[in-house]
Amino acid sequence: MIKNIRIRVKHLIQKYDTRNPEKLAREMGIVILKRPFEKTMGFFKKALGKKFIVVNSNLTYSMQQVVIAHELAHALFHSSNSKIFLHEYTLFPRGRYEIEANRFAAELLIDENEIDKHIFKNMTVEQIALYFDVPKELVEYKTKK
Repeated sequence: MIKNIRIRVKHLIQKYDTRNPEKLAREMGIVILKRPFEKTMGFFKKALGKKFIVVNSNLTYSMQQVVIAHELAHALFHSSNSKIFLHEYTLFPRGRYEIEANRFAAELLIDENEIDKHIFKNMTVEQIALYFDVPKELVEYKTKK
């Protein structure tokens, strides 16, 4: 299990001065390709030493950012693995790699410092998800300790 995902994300945000997953990927030389798919949300692939994130162009912009953030974690933490990380139907399947990628996406896309701590603690998962325009499952990853 990858340790200190929160610290790793914080370091990336400071180094590249952005939380935008698409900008982060491009800054790190990861190619983003947007293609229409019927069921696939996106995937990460490493080929000939180059890293690629392919995201479904039929998704909303905010959902594309969630998928890119998730796949960015695979590119950073799991690129030595020969698997292709293909996501169909749901962004939240089980498994160690998926949990790590979801935690990474949650840390990257949900900045609790953006909301007063008292208000944040009193918000429901649904309210936080709506505020940050992310799926509620991502909020659940963020709020799990």
